[in-house]
Amino acid sequence: MAATTLPDFACDPAKQYLDFQTPRIARTVSHAQPIDCGIGMAEQTTRRLLAILAADVVGYSSMTGIDEAGTVAALREVWQEIFNPAVTARHGRIVKMMGDGALVEFPSVVSAVECAAAIQRSMGQRNLVARAPIQFRIGINLGDIIVDGDDIFGEGVNIAARIEAIAKPGGVSVSASVRENVGNKLELAYDDTGEHSLKNIEQPIRVYDVVLDAALPKTATMARASGTRTKGSVAVLPFSNMRGDPEQDYFAEGIAEDILTELSRFRNLFVIARNSSFSFKGKGLSTQEIANALNVEYIVAGGVRRIGKRVRVAAQLIHSATGQEVWAERYDREVEDIFAVQDEVVRTIVVTLESRLQLAIANDASKRNLPSLAAYECVQLAKKYVALHDAPRAMPFVERALQLDAEYAAAYAMRAATSYVQYLENAQANMLDEMAAAARTAIALDEGDSTGHALLGMALILKRQYELAASHLERAISLNPANAVAIAYQAELLLRNGDFDIALKTMDDLLQRDPIPATWHWEIRGMALLMLRRYQEAILAFSRQIHPFWYIHGDLAMCHARLGHLGEARAEIEKLTSVMPEMTIGLYVEVEPFRKQEDRDFMAESLRLAGLPE
Repeated sequence: MAATTLPDFACDPAKQYLDFQTPRIARTVSHAQPIDCGIGMAEQTTRRLLAILAADVVGYSSMTGIDEAGTVAALREVWQEIFNPAVTARHGRIVKMMGDGALVEFPSVVSAVECAAAIQRSMGQRNLVARAPIQFRIGINLGDIIVDGDDIFGEGVNIAARIEAIAKPGGVSVSASVRENVGNKLELAYDDTGEHSLKNIEQPIRVYDVVLDAALPKTATMARASGTRTKGSVAVLPFSNMRGDPEQDYFAEGIAEDILTELSRFRNLFVIARNSSFSFKGKGLSTQEIANALNVEYIVAGGVRRIGKRVRVAAQLIHSATGQEVWAERYDREVEDIFAVQDEVVRTIVVTLESRLQLAIANDASKRNLPSLAAYECVQLAKKYVALHDAPRAMPFVERALQLDAEYAAAYAMRAATSYVQYLENAQANMLDEMAAAARTAIALDEGDSTGHALLGMALILKRQYELAASHLERAISLNPANAVAIAYQAELLLRNGDFDIALKTMDDLLQRDPIPATWHWEIRGMALLMLRRYQEAILAFSRQIHPFWYIHGDLAMCHARLGHLGEARAEIEKLTSVMPEMTIGLYVEVEPFRKQEDRDFMAESLRLAGLPE
């Protein structure tokens, strides 16, 4: 019989997080005394005074429910690159790892606290740019424990696990014994949270929260790490189709999306972008679980029932921390009044969230020309196919919307978006001209259309009219500060102007507002990393594309060539030329609208190394 080969994590306790059947920490360490297994027990069991660190991932079940494979991969990376090295550097020993938790012992209580602080600081930095933010709760106790072989038990371990359970997401909490022994040996501050009655612990335990990096700027991600929610933050979930007819799903989603867009016009509201809030559709999660994942104060949810010429819209505003319904209303209207219903919902939510907001501003939440309902439906369907990069299926709905309402600005904006997808497929200049013309028409019909300005800005970047592009993108963002598309296109402009660091920062900032973005956002971030000569990171970004257009293969080829991976570079060039057989270095550089000659030269040399013909 051939020898059995064990997986690499079988002999490494630091990799055993793959064993999801192992009980959680609190259950595993619940023995007050070790179980007497018979003769020789006394010889194997000893007592020690040790610092015990218990760590657990916040919201792990919800995260795996949304994306199990992605969450497991992200957590694997965290264990290997952040958690385990921090423990090893401070002479800790990983006693056991249980799915999303870890139990670690340290001979020094100072080392335990220093390790926990280092882990949480590193996680805060990681989460600034990670597609899947991961947060730990960490609890530390110093106490007498029972050592049985490689395992540890006793009340000292139990207390660490209980303290971890009440720690803030992204935070570190310690017992009074830890606080007393650390003293002033570390440059950390501590908040006394008082005595806590912990489950199965006889005496109340005084607990202190470790204050991490109090002097650093409080970005949205750092706010997540401290357990606080961004003031005035709200996520609009896709409204349910209460009739149950799958063909009406797009109608219900369109209502919710328009409410989200109108709320985004208010600068004093922090509105989570559509790609993130709509990603929870069909996941079966509670509103509180979704609010925790998105880190928002409020959730807007609702449903639409459409029967014949009448429509019923039910909407509710939920306070995420308590799950309490702050406001709820139901609207029964003739279907022609659906946009008036939508505007009324928006105004009411805004007033509820921001009591100091003047009523006049709330009443102006949505003053626009109302399109016919049928045209609106066509635009929603076209938008669905544009998101899938399926221009042939999107365009008939665009054309039908314009037949129904020739002055519908959103339909022209959608025509521009469809032409953009067609241009990305084959780089034909006439598609770019059509994109710009449609976007200009959208703006002419509705000067306040943020999306129209954004699309025109992108067309002008590709046509190398950089200053004019900048003015339209600035206008798009001023009209709707939460327009993720406009912000991403502005990063594209920065990139083409050679401001690579600022472009990268813009995309990183956008990821805070839109933590689950459209995959093409990673394309812009990847190009910034490529031009900054951060090739391995760029490869990871480009690889996130679900629908890689031909030029993504060229970008990957350049990265591999610069890293000396010539075989991989040649393979990507073959994929490129199979789609664009006439592509040459000169044509590629012409299509990519970099403003500076030095940047165009860098691209040409990279493509030459990769093997693209001259």
